[in-house]
Amino acid sequence: MLKKFKALTQRWQPKQIPTYERQVRLIAGQPYVLRQLANDDIKTLILLQKEVYAGNMPWTRSAFLSEFSSPMRHLYLCAEDKGKVVAFCGCRIHGADGHITNVAVLPAFQGRGLGSLLLEEVEDFARQNHCETLSLEVRISNRDAQRLYRKLGFVSRAIKKGYYDETNEDALDMVKFLEDGN
Repeated sequence: MLKKFKALTQRWQPKQIPTYERQVRLIAGQPYVLRQLANDDIKTLILLQKEVYAGNMPWTRSAFLSEFSSPMRHLYLCAEDKGKVVAFCGCRIHGADGHITNVAVLPAFQGRGLGSLLLEEVEDFARQNHCETLSLEVRISNRDAQRLYRKLGFVSRAIKKGYYDETNEDALDMVKFLEDGN
């Protein structure tokens, strides 16, 4: 009986969450450190969100803690400039979909390619996890982000009414279809 119980519980144990190797990437000759986020970064992420979202804080400390400790396969990355977190992005695997949960780049660093770089990294993560799609929601009012996502191959799928709790703003649901071998 004990053997059967052990076999059953082993099947339900969460998969090991992969680690991301810290690396330096150049964008227009400027070095940025890409690394995996950890619980120690949450205070910084909350402050970054406040700056990016004009004082609003879409994710709380508990939301980040829940996401970072989730048994679901996920990857949360940041880009650092001279030791300061200037951008971050997260992706969670749901079956055959890599869902992008959050993307934020400090206003002073927008337009430099950091968002694209982080999105490419989470796309690679989704492909490594055999995902067929990459999905996200974006505020209807955020035209700049929508342009970036379209440039990266995302297409509009639907409008989610009142998606954002704090403002009741609608979200545009977007998807990128990941083809084998690309």
